[in-house]
Amino acid sequence: MDGYRPLLALVGYHLDETRVARWPHGGYGVPLPYIARLRAAGARTAIVPPGERGDPEELLDPFDGLVLVGGGDVEPSRYGAEAGEHVYGVEPDRDATEVDLLLAADRLRMPVLAICRGMQVLNVAFGGTLHRHLPSIDGMLPHGVPTEGTESMHYVRVAPDSLLMATTRAEVLRCSSHHHQGVDRIGEELAPSGWSDDGLIEAIEVVPRDHDDWTRWIVGIQWHPEDTAEHDPDQQAFFEAVVNMARIRGSRETTPGPGRHPGRIRQVELADPDPDWPTRFAEEEARIRRALGDLVVRLDHVGSTAVPGLPAKPVIDVQVSVASLVPRSAWRDPLVAAGYRYHLDPTAPDREFLARETDGGARLANVHVCVAGGDWERRHLAFRDHLRAHPDDRDAYGLLKRELAERHAHDLHTYTQAKTSLIRTIEHRASPGGGSHGMDGRDAPKRDAPTGD
Repeated sequence: MDGYRPLLALVGYHLDETRVARWPHGGYGVPLPYIARLRAAGARTAIVPPGERGDPEELLDPFDGLVLVGGGDVEPSRYGAEAGEHVYGVEPDRDATEVDLLLAADRLRMPVLAICRGMQVLNVAFGGTLHRHLPSIDGMLPHGVPTEGTESMHYVRVAPDSLLMATTRAEVLRCSSHHHQGVDRIGEELAPSGWSDDGLIEAIEVVPRDHDDWTRWIVGIQWHPEDTAEHDPDQQAFFEAVVNMARIRGSRETTPGPGRHPGRIRQVELADPDPDWPTRFAEEEARIRRALGDLVVRLDHVGSTAVPGLPAKPVIDVQVSVASLVPRSAWRDPLVAAGYRYHLDPTAPDREFLARETDGGARLANVHVCVAGGDWERRHLAFRDHLRAHPDDRDAYGLLKRELAERHAHDLHTYTQAKTSLIRTIEHRASPGGGSHGMDGRDAPKRDAPTGD
């Protein structure tokens, strides 16, 4: 997966005839910092000009992700307001292009990062409204004045069970801000996930329609992470997140045809049960305990290699329970020093992921860091213990794994996602009072992350 560089679309600004020397008719552009931070995260980029004609889904077809950047104000009539004296920089064709592409990206399950104006477009696209001029509202902190080129550094409080938390693993972010408008009434299917000290909504995200829909990743942030991301890992994490989600989407198998591919990810290869797997787990356990010491509350062998008689990818899954995932550096840095590679998973507020690999890139171990006593820990231990105690369910799960591994040999994520229904049924049986009957998934507690076994 890491070898594929996803292609992300950015909708450009209008550049009038005075912006670029010897361009008498103007043009289109995107400020360099957005491009630079996406490239640093491993992406390729391309600018889509405002007003581009065509079906929005067709326009997005070459891309793996979408980024909406800053700029002027959204046309007030789009959210039922009048212009007013403070509205500036309106570009109706850009509004139309961004709204159309954003809604198409949601239908296509394409990841979207919406920054500053982009977050306002996101809110309006889903039926929300905007404050037209924050300085006119009593009690507002300074948020910067775009027309004067000023900015404000302020703090944003992060909702604990949110994509924002999964992305940054920070309870409070220090943010560079220069905007005079903001979210008023929040749009449908959106949830607030960050607030400044004056109560202004500073981050929003699209709510998955079911517990397993981790592919619906759309996050809007009101500040400018590109201003400080080069020296602030919490801000660079936003670019890493959308690029990682785009890489997953672009790596998955597609319908055969021109420009299509069978998958650009590690091959799914299952091995017969191996009596050496417990020994390999013990080696990983010792390595992790040396690295983390007293940070470890409990450490467990989970996943298919932890179930005798079950075929599995020959990768040891280790669940490390800690008292808190915040700050990320407390457990990540020692594990990285011990030879594990950190993989940002911006879909799972309750779990983090690392892996150990050979010099040639072969996966040896997955490490799932979770909160002790939390839902992630409970579910995965219950699932493992149920399969150990119920051979019929173990064998049914093993048969499904073999069928899916053959069908999706080059698409680990589709392979993983296709197991969800049976996993949820077994989880229900494993839960107190679950009984011996299946379920339809409506009561599943949380969606699984894309790197699950």
